[in-house]
Amino acid sequence: MADDRIKAFFENIDMFAQARKQKLFLTMVFGGPSEYTGRDMRGAHAGMGIDDGHFNAVVENLAATLKELGVSDGDIAEVAKIAESVRDDVLNR
Repeated sequence: MADDRIKAFFENIDMFAQARKQKLFLTMVFGGPSEYTGRDMRGAHAGMGIDDGHFNAVVENLAATLKELGVSDGDIAEVAKIAESVRDDVLNR
């Protein structure tokens, strides 16, 4: 919410629900139990006008948060790799 590059995308969004979706998604992609029932990445982000700069900002903020929480650099790199794997879907390319 503090990042001027992306905060407009999160205005009027239930951030508790947003955090829950992100947690469920990350749990699923790391091989945990799949309880994610949301829309696919392409559908969920269609028409939002997200570009590479916005995507990079989200990944940077996620990495910084994980670092702050004491997550290892290796695990943070894995999260970034997973995020990169959905870039084209999020950007609807």
